[in-house]
Amino acid sequence: MTALVLVITLFVLVVGCRYMHGANTPSPAVIPDSTTILWTGAVTSTTARIVAGTDYNPADVRLHIDTLSSFRSPDTIRGMPAERGRMQDDALAGIVHFDLSDLQPGTRYHYRLLARGDVLPERVGTFTTFDDGPQSFRVILGGCTETGSRHPVFDSIRVASPDLFLHLGDMHYSDIARPELERYRQAYATVHASPEQSRLFRSVPLAYMWDDHDYGPNNSSGAAEVQDIAQRAYRGLVPHYALPAGTTGTVQQAFSVGRVHFILSDLRSARTRNAAPDNASKTMMGVQQKKWFKDELLRARDAAVIIWVSSVPWIANDLQENDRWSGFTTERAELARYIDSVGVASKLVIASGDAHMVALDDGTNNVYGPGDGIRTPVVQAAALDRRGSAKGGPYTIGPYPNRFSLRGANDGQYVRMDIEDDAGDEVCVTWTGRRWAYDEQRMTDLFRWEQCFSAEEASPR
Repeated sequence: MTALVLVITLFVLVVGCRYMHGANTPSPAVIPDSTTILWTGAVTSTTARIVAGTDYNPADVRLHIDTLSSFRSPDTIRGMPAERGRMQDDALAGIVHFDLSDLQPGTRYHYRLLARGDVLPERVGTFTTFDDGPQSFRVILGGCTETGSRHPVFDSIRVASPDLFLHLGDMHYSDIARPELERYRQAYATVHASPEQSRLFRSVPLAYMWDDHDYGPNNSSGAAEVQDIAQRAYRGLVPHYALPAGTTGTVQQAFSVGRVHFILSDLRSARTRNAAPDNASKTMMGVQQKKWFKDELLRARDAAVIIWVSSVPWIANDLQENDRWSGFTTERAELARYIDSVGVASKLVIASGDAHMVALDDGTNNVYGPGDGIRTPVVQAAALDRRGSAKGGPYTIGPYPNRFSLRGANDGQYVRMDIEDDAGDEVCVTWTGRRWAYDEQRMTDLFRWEQCFSAEEASPR
């Protein structure tokens, strides 16, 4: 009798559920979420890379991608483990890369993760490919973030609808001093555990170059004990653009959007110790990367604008502060001479984080190199939420160190870079320094500055 009652009860429950939710249950089914990392990078007009970290075996994880948010007819993509050929029993187990190709230019895509055929809920994202040819687009520049920060500045960036978030370093302040790969995964998982940062990284493509605190300890160099492990972590956990062939000890990269070329230099992995004598053998880049950098400048001569990410301040003259270019003056002079000699000074803009301030120099104080200097503009874009500091300079605009508000929290800052390119004879770039003010609970503008660059001989790359 008891068994009969149980059978009838079960039947009623099943029928009731089918009545309430419909006879056809959603397919694929939704299962509890275990995603710890999910972001998009390396976006071009036809390609992109998505990196996801879950508790599942990469062989069981798939990606749906569609131009419709409803995923009416998605393509199903199989990913690859972060490290091919290695046993996935370490801290990179569960990290999977999805390298997307044959995408349509200027198209918005939606994606979602599946594990064993079932959807991982609330882990959907979107990105837009760049157009072919000359184009206008928006970039947000920023760096220096409290580990796992939930600051409103990240939602502000997302609302600004950038086409690219260019992160200039110190994404977290874990200051990892021992070669423990699990600590790097935990650091990036903590970043993604912030709903505000997670929403940003799932809606805006990323280009990111580390600095000292997210590479290793404070003021790190290539001699840091973590060097090899940090390399594995970056390559495995970050959706980066293609690294130069044969490169193993640095993570420099370059890419183009229309007639604008971006160069991201790694100024930690091959750096000489800061305390070394400032002579021709002291280097931030290392021999191999410096050759790549110079070659990249040569290849970029047909661009209208070159954005060089130097993670530490370029304009700096205080020899006591040797963690920036003021401690590497011999190499700085070498690079400035080269920039002048190959004729790209008129195209070049240098962008940096590290200093917890927003500032801009129109070239007046960029006096390094032959004659009166290369005079290229320099932009400082930080801190996204760290307490303010002023380093380097002087600058023609600012500096504006990030403030500590009356509400007991740091304000947030970044620089918005708007590129206007209508395929004419010039490309105009406007930089706007912005601050999310806690006391006012709103965004305010700190400065606005524009420069137009000749594009008569420039072509998309």
